[in-house]
Amino acid sequence: LKVNKKILSPTTISRALAGYSDVSSKTRCRVQDAAKKHNYHPNPVAQRLQKGKTETIGIALSASQNYFKGTFFLDLLAGISVSLSKVGYDLNISVAPNSEHEIDSLRRMVQGKRVDGIILTLTKAVDERISYLLDQNFPFVLYGRTEEPRPHAFLDIDGELAFREACTFLIELGHKRIALINGEPEYMFPAFCSEGYRNGLKSGNLPFDPELVRAWRHRDGQLSSFQQTVELMQLSEPPTAIVFQTEAAADILQALLLLQLQVGKDIALIGYDDLEITKTNIQPLTTMRPPARNAGEQLVGMLIQIIDGRAAEDLQEV
Repeated sequence: LKVNKKILSPTTISRALAGYSDVSSKTRCRVQDAAKKHNYHPNPVAQRLQKGKTETIGIALSASQNYFKGTFFLDLLAGISVSLSKVGYDLNISVAPNSEHEIDSLRRMVQGKRVDGIILTLTKAVDERISYLLDQNFPFVLYGRTEEPRPHAFLDIDGELAFREACTFLIELGHKRIALINGEPEYMFPAFCSEGYRNGLKSGNLPFDPELVRAWRHRDGQLSSFQQTVELMQLSEPPTAIVFQTEAAADILQALLLLQLQVGKDIALIGYDDLEITKTNIQPLTTMRPPARNAGEQLVGMLIQIIDGRAAEDLQEV
């Protein structure tokens, strides 16, 4: 590049455009003016190759998990995207047809060097995705927890506390038969919800009745939570209250409508996740709202620190 009849080397030009301090301000301004005049922009792909980084974060999802059915995951993604834009990173979302193929999506990201780090959600107690990333020594952070003993970074919502407080609230209102419609038991968050439910009953001196506990599965559609609500309300001693994850709200409400039971009068409901249906239902539902957007922003901050070399065990928060 010729700047005012003086020829500059590609290295000098590159460092001037990147703002390095070893290039004088006068030369840097001349290079920037010349680049603007010729409508020149640095090639981001070439820059990333030179740095040895993709400046991209990956998320591997399973279509069978209905991530986009409610607003919670969209809020989480919004927080992730906002935080990534601040640090100049992009987001790579890989959607597998089902959870069994999710590990294949991770392998393509890692072995193809498509991303610098990965955020995992919907963690299981024994999760092969986590084992794989640890074996590969690849940067990642969990939104959730796992029983994996090796050090790893995570951010999680306290599901035990949430469901314990929900039960305590209902007990203080006089309820003695409280049911739990929980998520899939192999996932960690439903396990914490179940623990909180039991502890809430215990603190209120109420016995645990296994007949009042149900679990639904994503792959069954939402039909199972409809059936479970009907079964619960047809018990010889039906519950007077139900705590649940609000992804099952539509089916629970449909079942109660079928049984001609009125929410807030015949049955009390407390949901977790605060999905849109809880606001738009004719009878608004009581819910607990996790700070999804803030969590997304925090996950990115933690992952960038890991990519930059910080120890994963220093980044663990509930």
